[in-house]
Amino acid sequence: MKHKDIQTHMTRATLLPEEKDLIWQSILNHMRSTYITQPVFGYGYFWQSLRFAATGVAGVALVATGISYAAENALPGDLLYAVKVEINERAWTLTAFSQEAEAEWSVARTTRRLEELERLATGGDLNDTLGEEIAIRLEQNTEEASKAIVSLKKDQMSVAADTSSRLESSLRVHERMLAQVAEERADMSSQIHVILDMVRKKAESVSEIRQEIEKELADAKIDVTAKDIIAENKNATSTLPLEPAEKEETKEADGKEHVNEL
Repeated sequence: MKHKDIQTHMTRATLLPEEKDLIWQSILNHMRSTYITQPVFGYGYFWQSLRFAATGVAGVALVATGISYAAENALPGDLLYAVKVEINERAWTLTAFSQEAEAEWSVARTTRRLEELERLATGGDLNDTLGEEIAIRLEQNTEEASKAIVSLKKDQMSVAADTSSRLESSLRVHERMLAQVAEERADMSSQIHVILDMVRKKAESVSEIRQEIEKELADAKIDVTAKDIIAENKNATSTLPLEPAEKEETKEADGKEHVNEL
C-alpha cells in the first residue's frame, strides 16, 4: 500500500463502540486511582506553610539574638567582634535619635574601646596588628564623641559640659590603668605606650573642649545675673518715695498744667 493510500485509510478509520467504551473506562479508572482529595495549594496547606515559615523566622531571630548577645564580650581578633562593632553598635547608633543620646552613646562607645584595649593588654593578647586596629577605632570614636559634644553645646550647654566631663574622666582613668599595665607587662610595653600617648592627647583635647564649654556657661550665667540685677534696680527705683523737693516740683508742674487748661 502506498503512502497516500495509507494516509487516506487513516483519515477514514473509526473506532467501534466497544473500543470507545474500553478506552473511556480505562481513563475513568486511572482518574479514580490518582484522585487528589485536597488541592495542593488549598487553605490548609497555606496555614501549614505559614506556621513552618513563622517557626523558621523565630528560630533565626533567636539564633541572631544569641549571637548578638554573645558578641558583646568579643575582643578585636575574635570571630564575633565584627558582629559587635558592625551590627550591634551600628544598631545603637541608629537608635540615638536626639543630640544628647548621640553624645551619650559616643562617650560609651569610646569607653568600650578603652576597656577592650585593657582586656587585651592584661590578658597578654595585644600585638601590633590588634593594637593598630583598636587604636584606629579608638581615635575615630573619640573624635566622633568630641564632635557630638560640640554640636550638643549649641542647644544644651549644661548637658554638653557634663558629657565632656565624663568623656575626659573616662580617658584619664583608663590612661592611668594602661600605664599600670604597661609597667606590669614589659613584653607589651611598646604596643601599650603607642596607644597610651594617643589616649593622653585625646584626653587633653577633650579637656580643652570642656573648659571652653564651662567658660561659655559661666559667662552666660554672669550675663543673666547682671540683667537680673539691672532689672531689680529699675524696679526698686520706680517704687522709692519722692523727696520733698521732688514733691514741690511735681506740685508746680501740676499747677502749670491746671492754668494751661483754664
